[in-house]
Amino acid sequence: MKRIGIVESNRSGSGFDTLRAARALGLHVTFFSSGLDRYHATPGGTEVLGGCVDEFVTCPTHELEPLLEAVKAVDAAAPLDALLSVAEYEVVQTAEAARQLGLPGPDPAAIRVARNKAAQRRRWAEAGVPIPAFRVVTTAADAVAAAAAIGFPCVVKAVDETSGTHVVRCADPDEVRSTFEAIRAETTNRRGQPRAAEVLVEECLVGFEVSVEVLASAGGVRVLGVTDKILGGHNRFVELGHGFPTALPAGVRSSLAAAAVAATTAVGFDLGIAHVELKYTADGPKLIEINPRPAGDRITELMDRSFGVSTMELLIRLHLGEPVSVAPVPVGGAAIRYLTAEPGVVADVSGVAIAAAVPGVLEAVVAVAPGDRVDALRVNEDRVGHVLAVAADPYLAGRIAEAAVQQVVVTTRRG
Repeated sequence: MKRIGIVESNRSGSGFDTLRAARALGLHVTFFSSGLDRYHATPGGTEVLGGCVDEFVTCPTHELEPLLEAVKAVDAAAPLDALLSVAEYEVVQTAEAARQLGLPGPDPAAIRVARNKAAQRRRWAEAGVPIPAFRVVTTAADAVAAAAAIGFPCVVKAVDETSGTHVVRCADPDEVRSTFEAIRAETTNRRGQPRAAEVLVEECLVGFEVSVEVLASAGGVRVLGVTDKILGGHNRFVELGHGFPTALPAGVRSSLAAAAVAATTAVGFDLGIAHVELKYTADGPKLIEINPRPAGDRITELMDRSFGVSTMELLIRLHLGEPVSVAPVPVGGAAIRYLTAEPGVVADVSGVAIAAAVPGVLEAVVAVAPGDRVDALRVNEDRVGHVLAVAADPYLAGRIAEAAVQQVVVTTRRG
């Protein structure tokens, strides 16, 4: 039996999917984590951990040295055949640990670049990859000056976060200053790692957003597919829906795919699956960011539903050193639409059964109940539910999901 180490997990798709895929492949799974409470608090988390993990190791996974010590101890007792992470905040130290153990994995230097939004843009600027105008700043005064040079509205963002955390569309200097100060007020990111000193100020692109899911191996970078996206959240960038594969015309799809491959190649990402976000503007594709791990937010599940195969199985095989020569071909479409509610205390939830009964709907879920508090829509975690649908065509899957999610109402009251 081959043995695989998995370091942490996101809780919105690819993480739990990776654990399930490892179990389906018959692997012995060691799960390295700084704590399991957040997984048990996620619907289905307890079942996934209980059914897919053979060994749990607790250590500070957000730091290289203690993670490396824990991994080496496991490997000494029974050698690991693979070590990987699909969790945003742990990919750098996991790549370094895999390299030190001589296991297949991406170049740690490339992962460091890909994990830092400022470093990404510097590399893309050098390589001629299309990007928005940007400045990297370390003071509020410099942030305001950068915004004035770029023009309003602009976007101010932390360089080391994910899920839309500290990404704000700013309309004037006061908003730039307050956003910069909010970022710098937090000395650590969401995983307790020291906050990067730099903050990114960039052009606010006008266009529609997509993500391109790419697979990198010794054979180069291949496109698995393009995901349609819907954004909301006023001056935030909250993801309210995804559809796979895209319904965009072939020419647009090809230009987006080419830009994503160029961006992935430029940062040096050389093994695994990456999630590349772009906007298609009047000037064509412009890069937003590359995430050196598979997509979260249930996108990998949409891919699996469309392909009829497990994309996380492909990822695991890459990390086991096995060749993955053929990219899967879509045989259908899948879509997810997220539910939002006004901030306040939940008073009532209705319409879930109606949504679930719509033909093509596989899931209709509300994550809150009466008495729970709903926060203002600022990050993806502020959404309150979702509907997931499948169909023979991705556009149809999206329309089904939209029709179903409109049946669900979460009523809140101030309090």
